[in-house]
Amino acid sequence: LDILPRPCLISSTASSAAKRFLNNWTTAAMRSRLEPLKKFVRAVRKHANGILAFVETHLTNAVAEGINRIVRMVKNRASGFRDLDPFADLIFLCVGDVDIPAQIPAQFRTL
Repeated sequence: LDILPRPCLISSTASSAAKRFLNNWTTAAMRSRLEPLKKFVRAVRKHANGILAFVETHLTNAVAEGINRIVRMVKNRASGFRDLDPFADLIFLCVGDVDIPAQIPAQFRTL
């Protein structure tokens, strides 16, 4: 039993081959007596559709997660705003490359 899946899962171009590989690996890993490994395999099986979608499309939600992180940071900074409009303006100023004369250029912003 190989404890970790080989890179061939990610490099596989055929989604059916990746699905077969993932199924074979998780079945073999579940036969292990290592409870932490079994717990990991259960998590892999729970997220198998997402894993196989990545193998097929090579797309992730990393950009959306990054934007959400910045919005959360702006929300913490904008805690005193009483209206949604100034909050949205601050998000656009921090995330977007808005060119306002009194605004600090995008490359010098801290957020």
